Order: sequence, then structure tokens, then C-alpha cells
Amino acid sequence: MRTHEPMRCERERERERERTTRAPLGKLGWLALLLACACHRATPSTRDASAAGQHADVLAVAPETATLGPLPAATRRVLFASPEDTAPAVFGGVTKDAEGQHYLTSNEHGLHAFEPTIRARGGGYLGVGTDQGYLLVGWARSEFAWFIDYDPVVAELHGVYRALIIAAETPEDFLALWASEGRSQAHAAIDEHAPSAVRARLRTLYRQQRARVANRLAQTTAGMATAGVPCWLDDAAQYDHVRALVRHGRTRAMLVDLASDQGLAGIGKAARTAGIEIEVVYLSNAEEYWRLYPTNFRRDLAALPMPDDAAILRTLLIWHINRDYRYNVQRAENLRAWFAQPWVGNVYHVTYQRPEADPAGLNLFEVTAWPEDAPSALRSAARRKIRELVAAGHGTAG
Repeated sequence: MRTHEPMRCERERERERERTTRAPLGKLGWLALLLACACHRATPSTRDASAAGQHADVLAVAPETATLGPLPAATRRVLFASPEDTAPAVFGGVTKDAEGQHYLTSNEHGLHAFEPTIRARGGGYLGVGTDQGYLLVGWARSEFAWFIDYDPVVAELHGVYRALIIAAETPEDFLALWASEGRSQAHAAIDEHAPSAVRARLRTLYRQQRARVANRLAQTTAGMATAGVPCWLDDAAQYDHVRALVRHGRTRAMLVDLASDQGLAGIGKAARTAGIEIEVVYLSNAEEYWRLYPTNFRRDLAALPMPDDAAILRTLLIWHINRDYRYNVQRAENLRAWFAQPWVGNVYHVTYQRPEADPAGLNLFEVTAWPEDAPSALRSAARRKIRELVAAGHGTAG
């Protein structure tokens, strides 16, 4: 659509400014380190494990972000008209005892691992969960964000975030609304900025989850400070960007089941119509819920309008080792190549070269191997396992 050419042009100018202002260890330096130190194609980060070493370039002067205003009416209609899915009968989990839970705050402690990869990417953001989304779009300077989840309560909590972000002009004001002393002001913000039909429900949800969310936000603020990575909760410019997205209707919280056939596919079609390239996709560890990739997921994720170098971010549970996760980056071009292979059955096939987990480290790695690089033994074992799982009723072959 012609109305979206300015969005694309602004993003290109912003990237050019980023390239010229970034400190030496930027995106190219990161790739060079990976290539220089790799003993195989997928390698752990070789950056200094210290906070200063991991993000030495964070303090470089950030490029000015183009001022975000309301979307054109026609564009907004397109982006908000795509269909949602229905909630599944059972919420999944990596283990049986983890099924059926509401994940209303993240328990990922190393999300700053992704910051250098997504910094100032612009474009569209698509991601699951709650607090993670605001953190990531603040770093990415996204221009539109789809906050998705298959849990309706997650979507409702985004409604609380929306009301409080609109009401709070600074990150300090926002955090204060989650403190026990800010309860009355938070209720007033919900009454002022939430649709009348859901105000009572959102006030109840705020009361139920206030302490839990406040604790997560405090952990995030402290963790990012320790890592030396400014974020939307302590950096005025990032908070202003997140708030502008929310205030101007550039975020949509919606019910999307990644295994279903409407929500993710609809986002792809709407983004393509609106001329938005999705630059960052955040999956958390959702892929670990499936023993076999759902056909809808692998088809619809690969079909999203993503540039080849778009960043797919995922986490892989290693709770028994470090009470945290591995943090994985994969580029869209690489992901499409893997998803096109029928012998690729799950996320562990894609990340087969994941390094051994370090109990004290950040455990960041990027998938750089291509499917044709995979050993024939892995492919044969994967095919056998897929046949077994299909026979046991766990899905269909890719």
C-alpha cells in the first residue's frame, strides 16, 4: 500500500544511521566473532561473559527514532481485522505437570542476550507472552507489535498494561502503578483508558496479578542494570517509544494458537497487505511443547513477510542446570530452509548443534548450520522418530 512507503523509508534511514553510529562490536562484529571462533556452524557466543563485555556497545549513541503517530485508518482496519484463534482445550507445557498453567509473567532471566541482535530493527514485532514483548520492542524500536498468546488471560493482561502505560508518562510512573501504594491510581487508569465492557475484569486481574507483575518488573530492571543494558523500564527514550506504540494504536494483543490455522496466517496476510515487514519474532520456548511441529505452525511461520535477516528468537529450557534457558537466534532465511525439510520434526532437530549448557553463562547461540549440513545419521534418526510419533498419534509428518 502506498501509504506505507514512508514507514519503510524511515526504517531504512534509521538503519543507515544505526550503522554509522554503532560502536565497533555491532551486528557485523557479532557475526565476525561467531565465524572466527566456530569449530562448527552453530556456536555459542564468544563475547565476554561479563556485563560490560556482552553489551559494550549499548552505550553508543542510539539513532533517533522516527516519531510515531496514529496509523492511517485504512491500515488500522487491515491490521485489526485479521482473525483470532479459539483458546485450546488444554494449555500445553514442556512436561505433563506444566500443562494447564497461565504464564502471565516471564521466567526468562537472560533476555538481554537478544538485545544486540534486534537493536533498532524497526518494522513489525510478533511475540508471545506479556512483559517480554515490551522489553523487546523497546530495544527493536518496532513500528507495530502483535502481542500474541493462546491464553485469553494473557491478552487481558495486555489490556492492563495498555491502560497503565497510557496513564504513566515515565517509566518511574509506570512502575509506581504496580506498587501497592499505586493501586488506586492504577484502578483509575483502567477506568479511564480501558473499554467500559472490560474495565471490571481488568481491575480484578490487576488486583490478582499486581504483586506478581511488580516482582517480575523489579527483577527485569535489576537484571538489565546488572547486565549493563538499558531497557524500557529505566531508559526514558525506550519507554517513550513503547508508550507511543501503545498510545497510537500500534500494538494489538490477540488470541493466537500457533498450532491453529487462522491467527498466525491472518497476521501474515494483514502485515503483507499493510506493507509491514516483520523484523523480530519471539517464540519463547513454545516449540518445546510439541513433540512434532504442527503443520500449520511450520507453514504459517515460514510464510510471514520477513526479510531474510529477520530474527527469530527462541528459548530452550535448561532449568535443571541454571534455573533459566538457552537463548537462540535464527535468521528467517535459515528457518525457512529447515522448515522445508520433511525430516525436520521439532526444534531439537533445528538446533542439533546447540552447545553444552554452561551453568554460569548466558547460553546464547545462533543457528547458522543449514539442513544439508546435518549428518546423515541425524536425518535417518529423525525420520524414524517422526514415523513413530505419527503412528502414536502425535501429529503428521512435515
